Amino acid sequence: MNPVSEAACTGAALFTDLVGFTAYTDSVGDAAAVGLLDRQTEIVGSVLQRDSAGRLVKELGDGLMIWFDSADAGLAGAVELMHAIEDARREGSFPLAVRMGLHHGEAIERGDDLVGQTINIAARVSALAGPGELLVSDDVMGACARAGDGLLASPIGPVSVKGVSAPVWLQRIDVA
Repeated sequence: MNPVSEAACTGAALFTDLVGFTAYTDSVGDAAAVGLLDRQTEIVGSVLQRDSAGRLVKELGDGLMIWFDSADAGLAGAVELMHAIEDARREGSFPLAVRMGLHHGEAIERGDDLVGQTINIAARVSALAGPGELLVSDDVMGACARAGDGLLASPIGPVSVKGVSAPVWLQRIDVA
């Protein structure tokens, strides 16, 4: 077994999830569902290509894990990605809504992957979001140099997150 280099890094983890993907796959079949996943990867790639501060870490079924070098880059990238997906939905090339969760903190690089509590919390925050919704932790907003630049955030307050002892304070970002 090759040793894996483990180094800490600070940034923002974004998790996405396609809402209704299982039912979509049931109605259109596996091949069409894979086509939708390819379209999602294409949209994400075009957004990340414009911003070198973010990278697609991995695909998780119909969801994605994306890492950004900073909270500012993560928030801007998440909003841009939500806009790109909503634009594709309006154009008819993307039939499902996406939910997203963003959290800022430290993670451990493990090969090409990232692990740690920041990653765990970001995944849990994503699961709390509704269709077309971006939820961010207060840690994101606190770490942003320009947290309020043109964004409307609605406080949700503290939420209990599975496996995390302290409540996580969340805000809903208006991406309209």
